[in-house]
Amino acid sequence: MRTPTSAFHSLFGLLFVLLCWHADARAADYRVLPTPAWVTPIEHGSRTQVPVDQISSGAHFLLGDFQTRSGPEGRTEFRHIATQALNDQGVDAVANIELLFDPSYQSLHLHTLAVVRDGKRIDKLHRATIRVLQREKELEYRIYDGRKSAHIVLDDIRTGDIVEYAYSVNGANPVFGTREFGTQSLQWAVPVERLYVRLLLPIDRDTRITVRNSTRQPLVRITATHREYVWDESPLAPLALERDAPGWFDPYPALEWSEFVDWNAVARWAVPLYRPPAQLGPSLRAKVLSIETSARSQAGKVLAALRLVQGDVRYLGVEIGSGSFVPSQPDRVYDRRFGDCKDKTLLLLSLLHHMGIDAQAALVNTVRTRGVSDLAPNPAAFNHVLVHVKVDGRSYWLDPTRAPQQGALNAVYQPDFGLALLVSDTTRELLPMRHDPSEAIKRRIDARFDARDGFDQPAQLTITTTSEGREAEEARNLLATTSPETLQKQYLNYYARYYPRIQVTRGMAVSDDVEHNRLTVTEYYAIPDFWPLVEGGSRREASFHSPEMMDVLRLPSSTVRHSPVALAQPMDVTLVTEALLPEAWPIRPETTRIEDAHFTLERQVTGSDRQLLLTDHFRSHFDHVKMDAIPSYVANLERARNALGYRLFHYLNQPSASLAERFNWMIALLATMLTGALIWLARRLYRYDPPPSDFAPIPALTGIRGWLLLPALSLILLPFRLLLEFLPNISVYSVPTWVRLTHPGEGTYDPLWAPALLFDLLATLSLGMLALLTLVLFIKRRSSTPRFFIALTAGLVISQSIGQALVMALPLAGEAAETARNPTELVQSVLSLAIWGTYFVRSRWVKSTFTRTWHKRPSEPEPFTAPSGTAQERSAS
Repeated sequence: MRTPTSAFHSLFGLLFVLLCWHADARAADYRVLPTPAWVTPIEHGSRTQVPVDQISSGAHFLLGDFQTRSGPEGRTEFRHIATQALNDQGVDAVANIELLFDPSYQSLHLHTLAVVRDGKRIDKLHRATIRVLQREKELEYRIYDGRKSAHIVLDDIRTGDIVEYAYSVNGANPVFGTREFGTQSLQWAVPVERLYVRLLLPIDRDTRITVRNSTRQPLVRITATHREYVWDESPLAPLALERDAPGWFDPYPALEWSEFVDWNAVARWAVPLYRPPAQLGPSLRAKVLSIETSARSQAGKVLAALRLVQGDVRYLGVEIGSGSFVPSQPDRVYDRRFGDCKDKTLLLLSLLHHMGIDAQAALVNTVRTRGVSDLAPNPAAFNHVLVHVKVDGRSYWLDPTRAPQQGALNAVYQPDFGLALLVSDTTRELLPMRHDPSEAIKRRIDARFDARDGFDQPAQLTITTTSEGREAEEARNLLATTSPETLQKQYLNYYARYYPRIQVTRGMAVSDDVEHNRLTVTEYYAIPDFWPLVEGGSRREASFHSPEMMDVLRLPSSTVRHSPVALAQPMDVTLVTEALLPEAWPIRPETTRIEDAHFTLERQVTGSDRQLLLTDHFRSHFDHVKMDAIPSYVANLERARNALGYRLFHYLNQPSASLAERFNWMIALLATMLTGALIWLARRLYRYDPPPSDFAPIPALTGIRGWLLLPALSLILLPFRLLLEFLPNISVYSVPTWVRLTHPGEGTYDPLWAPALLFDLLATLSLGMLALLTLVLFIKRRSSTPRFFIALTAGLVISQSIGQALVMALPLAGEAAETARNPTELVQSVLSLAIWGTYFVRSRWVKSTFTRTWHKRPSEPEPFTAPSGTAQERSAS
C-alpha cells in the first residue's frame, strides 16, 4: 500500500540513479505478438467537428478500447488507444508513450503501433525507439514498487497525425490468490470519440458487477466459458472536477467487479497478513521487556511502543509484487530499521500483542476517506493501514508512519480518514473514525504591534503562533526538517506581502510543550514605515492586516462548478492583534459576527487609552460545501474577508491647507447632480393639475388672507431655516472631517456617519426644493397646493424621524448629543402636520381659494375678491 510522506533524502536520490541505470530493452521485458484472438477488433471514432473548446492538451482521444479477460489461464488486460495531435503541444503528447507493468508478476506484449496520416497507415512497431526503464515515480515519497515502464518515442510526428497503439498486460498479483476484482472508468476528464469497455469473466465464478454513477446498462452475452459485458459509448463528453473538490467525491461513472462478496471477506483476507508472530526475536523481546518495566499503565505501554516504531524505524516502502500488500516480518523490519505502513503496523501490533494489549490493523483510504464505502469491496480500495487500540474504554487510531509523537496518549494527534476496515474475522462493516469534536485543528496567533515610540519610528511586531494536536506535530516536523534560516526567510516573505519593508530583529524562538502536544513559535520583526504619509502628507495611516485569517477564509477556485468544495474540519483558529499606540485613541467597541452553515467568524474590536485590540475567531462546522450552497457560502466568505483588517488615521496639523485641498469635490458633485434632478422633478410636478374640489367656492372666502397668512409665512421662511440649519455643519463635508468620520480605523469613525450625513444633505435639498415649489403654487392659488403643503409637512416629519434614529445610533457626546437627540422639534412637526393637515383638508377657505389649474378649464369661474371685514369673513375665521 502506497502512502506518500513529505521527506526526501539524498540516499533515495542515489537509489533512483542506480535503479534507472539500465535503459536498454531486453527480450524478457516485453514481446511483440499479434493481437489475442479473444479480443474484439474496434475502430476508432471520428467527428467532422473536433470539440476544441473542451481540449486543453492539444491531443484529442479518438478511441479508448479496454478489454479484460479473466479465466483459468490468468488475467489479461488489453488496451487500444488512438489519439490525434491538434497542435505542437499535441504532437509532443502523442509522440511519447509510456506503458507501465510490474515484472514480478506481469508480462508486457506489444501488438500494434502505427501512425495514420492523410488516411494512410504507417507501421511504426518495428521502427520506434523502445526503452524499458525502472522509473520509480514514487521514490520521492520513499516508496520503491519495482514497476517498469516501456517508454516509446516516435519520430516524424506532425500536426493532424493519429497515433494508434495496442498492447496487453498479462498476470495478476498472487497475493489475492484466485479471487478476481477490478475497476474501469466509463467517462474521462477529457472528451473521447469512442469509449469501448469489454469484460469477460468465467461463467463458473461468482463475481459481483457494479456500475457507479451511471444508469447505462451493458450489453450482456453468455458463452460456453465466459459471461461478457460490453459498454460502447460514442462520442463521450468530458467530466472535469475542480482541484479543491473533496477526495471522497467521485462522480465519474465506473465499472467495478469483485469476487469479495462484502467487507467481511476483505477483512478475513487480511487477517493472516496482520497476525503477530507467536515468538519475537531477541531484539524485540528486549524492547518489550524494557517497555513493560518502565511503563506501568496500559496507556504508557501503548505510547512507548508507538514511539519506538515511529522513531527507531524510518519510513521506506519496498512494495514489489505481493510486497505491495504483504507486510514484512517484525524482526526483519526492526533489524533493518525501515519499513512502510504495513511493516510498521505489524511491528506495532506485535509489540502490543506480546504485552497483552489487544489491537487490530485498520485499513483506510487517505484520499477517498469516507468515499471508500461507495466502492465494491476489495483490498485495493485501501492505500494505508493504521493501528486501532482501545485503552481505558477509549478508542485510539495510531499511525506508526508519523514522526515520533510526543505527550500523553490522549494528546497525540489521531488521523481521521472517515471510515476504516478493522482487520478481524468478526468485522462486518466499515467503522466510522469519529473523534471528539473538541479535537479540532487548533491554532492561535498573537500579533503585537508596539508603536509607542512615535509616528515616525519603526513599529515592533511580535508574532506568537501556538499550535495544538496535528498542527503542533506538523510544525514540529517542519522545524526538524528545515533549517532555521530557511524557515525564517519563508516567514519574513509571508509578512512582506503586507508590510514590504519589514525586517527581522531577532531569530525566532521555539517553545515545545510535549506533554500537551502544544508548540509555540515566536517571531520578531520591525516595520520602519508603519505610519506612512498619505494624501499629500496630510495624514499618517497604519494598517493592521490579518494574513493568517485570510488564508483560512480562502475563496474556492471557482463558484460555477461540478463538485462540492472541500473544507478543513474541524478547524479552530484565533487571531489576536494588539496595537500599542503613540497616543490615546478613542476606539469604538464593536462586534461583527458572520454566520454561515459551514463556518462562523467573529471579530471583536476593543480599546483602552493607547491600546487597540482586535480578536478574530474562526470555527468550521462541515468538511465540505454542497454545490447548491456555494453561492451563499462565497457571499459570506466575502463578508468575512471584508470584516478583517483595520486602519488608524492620524491627521497632521496643517493650517495652511488651501480651500481646494479641503473641498470635497465628490460631495459637491453629488449635491449638484441632486439639485439638478430636483429641479427637473419640480418642473414636472409644477404641471400636476388635479381638479378643484367639488365644493362651490364662496366668493367672500377667497384670497391669501386670514389664517392662510400663517402657512404662507412658513413657506417663505422654511428654505431660509433649512439653509441656516445646514450651513453651520457644512464643514463636516470637508475632506479631512469626512475622512475622520467615515473611514474605518479613525477614532471618530462610525459606519453610520456616512449614511447620516448623506441623508441630511438629501433631506435639506429635497425639502428646500419642495418648499419653494409649494410657495410658488401657493401664491398662484393652484388646486394642487393643499396636497403639496401636506406632503411638505409630512416630509418634515419623516426626515426628522429618520434623522433622529440615525443620530441616536451615532457616538455623540456632551452638548452636541443633547441638542441632536432633543425630540422637541420632531414633536412640533407632528403637531403641525396634524393641525394644518386637517385645516387644508376641511377648510372652506382653502377650498374656495385654491381652485386654479395649469390648463384653464371651461367652467372655471373668474376670480373674485370679497371686500375685507365682511360678516362672511368673520364667520369663516
